[in-house]
Amino acid sequence: MKFIIAPGKYSNHISSTKIGQAIYSGISRALPDAEIATMPVTDSKYGMPALVEHTVGGRWVNLSFFDAFWSNKMGRYLITNIDSQDTAIIDSEQVVGVDLAKNKSRDQLFHATSHGIGEFIMDAVTSGLRNIVLCLGKTAVADGGLGALQALGAKIYNENGELIPEGENPLIDADRIDMEDVYKLLGNRTKITVLLNFSSSQKLCETVDYLNETQESFLEDNLVYITEKMNQKYNLDIHPMPHSNSIKTLAGAFAMINARILRSSFEWIAKVTGMNEIIRSADVVITATDRISDDSMHDDILYHLSRVAGLDNIPTFVLCNNFVDDFQDYEQLFTGIFSTQMTEYDDEITIFENYESVANQLARTLLAFK
Repeated sequence: MKFIIAPGKYSNHISSTKIGQAIYSGISRALPDAEIATMPVTDSKYGMPALVEHTVGGRWVNLSFFDAFWSNKMGRYLITNIDSQDTAIIDSEQVVGVDLAKNKSRDQLFHATSHGIGEFIMDAVTSGLRNIVLCLGKTAVADGGLGALQALGAKIYNENGELIPEGENPLIDADRIDMEDVYKLLGNRTKITVLLNFSSSQKLCETVDYLNETQESFLEDNLVYITEKMNQKYNLDIHPMPHSNSIKTLAGAFAMINARILRSSFEWIAKVTGMNEIIRSADVVITATDRISDDSMHDDILYHLSRVAGLDNIPTFVLCNNFVDDFQDYEQLFTGIFSTQMTEYDDEITIFENYESVANQLARTLLAFK
């Protein structure tokens, strides 16, 4: 019997890697002869690029950049080979992630910029890379991605015709955008793919003082206004929806440069790294998460793994700290749901032991029905 263990990313102090080790230990104690493979998981702040590097290899490029609040920092992106092409894979969390917004004032959030994302893309393009993949998670930055366009050479003007300087949210005063230098930089050969990730592990934290309704409405109105002008000037067809967090998804700006935008980062990663074939080779798939709920089902790895396994009728079980019965038919994705009854107050050793014990019970149950 072949098991695939693939825990999702946990929040706070819990390591998904250690959760995977606990599940591995529990199964192997019950079924010593079982074939057990652990899908590559990562607790790295570099997210999906680290997952790709762990799976297919690559090399890291270090880069000095400005984050959302114009602090100079060091970050990195991955260069790997995909479809016989050198590809830069960039994670946005290090640049505009929600964690950066902790303890920032509302005024600081209002003026935050996505400029640093453009810096990463600029570095990759000027290094000769023509295949760029951007993993775009949740953010507290609300500039609609215009800051990233500035870093790529876009000139953004206010209603007085004055050039808006880099380093602040250009959406506040944007009235006109000149994209000629951006299009010249990227040319026809540059291919940009944006992977949207709505993972619950990137849930907005309580220590962020979010923009108020007036500020959000102001920025959303500006984004709709400037986008319509861009549509007319460059023959685009982009329509940000008010009250849809369009100012924070940042993806619309990349649509202006003809980027391909995909809703699931993990689904793309699974395809290019061959993870789908690994899943389909299993007799049983076991994943894990903090809790099962409507919100948790937006986690890329949890949803994708269970969906792929389900299409091939592979029994799929999920181990979770808590089961919250507030979702629709998502439970039908799983053959079984096992709760470890963990709380946020449990120490790491107890959490490890409980996951090991529940995995052992699951394996013994499967053995009884074999």
